[in-house]
Amino acid sequence: MTLRCIIVDDELPSLDELSHLLSEMDGVDVLACENSGKKALTKIKELRPDVVFLDIKMPGLNGFDVAKEILTFKETPLIVFATAYDEYAVKAFDINAIDYILKPFSKKRLTSTVQRIKQTKTKGLDQSDLKEIIERLGDRSPVKEFVRVSVLKNGRIMLISPEDIFFCSAHEGKSSVHIKERSFPSPATLNELANHLRADNFFRVHRSFLVNLRYIKDIVPWFNGKYLITMQDNQSTEITVSRNNVKPLKKILAL
Repeated sequence: MTLRCIIVDDELPSLDELSHLLSEMDGVDVLACENSGKKALTKIKELRPDVVFLDIKMPGLNGFDVAKEILTFKETPLIVFATAYDEYAVKAFDINAIDYILKPFSKKRLTSTVQRIKQTKTKGLDQSDLKEIIERLGDRSPVKEFVRVSVLKNGRIMLISPEDIFFCSAHEGKSSVHIKERSFPSPATLNELANHLRADNFFRVHRSFLVNLRYIKDIVPWFNGKYLITMQDNQSTEITVSRNNVKPLKKILAL
């Protein structure tokens, strides 16, 4: 049987990664990828997939909001929650999700999930399977790490959320943090910033640049095996991806 699925995630790298992994599996057809809950609901009604891979942490309608709406449909697809945090695991199963996968995605774990879905489609939902998953996850409710980046402004230290940072740069031993409309000097080195932001979709494209993957506008091949990316800041800053970092970046973005 062919498993028809829709993927919903507001973060492009995760969306592309999951789509790539699923597309490589036999008997899986990715019908659509959507970056918002509202668009996803429209597409689910239109295409009637077998399963929806649904991110939990999304602006606007979050994963639980979307799932609850899905459960009101006449034809209800199976739901697999995907997120970087497992604090929502038990709550996820409370609304009849068949499974739960954690970011970064594991191909082995995803294969197991797809097999479980196919079995469920043929023999019905096995509540004991869901109980086993819940017990394996355990009763864990970790608190998400509070991350802020320190920058200097008029002799004061200001804290910036990672979501507001477009990229970080280093020049002549000094680091800068760039938001949409301006930049600030940072007391941290670029290596320290990279370690601090490693779980927030930042990627070191060059020894002098750390970019937020959320805010890449476009990517074009450049000379000598390098790539050139354009950011979405007000200056449309262009940043060179060093040759050594092209392959891992392409893997992350499924290029």
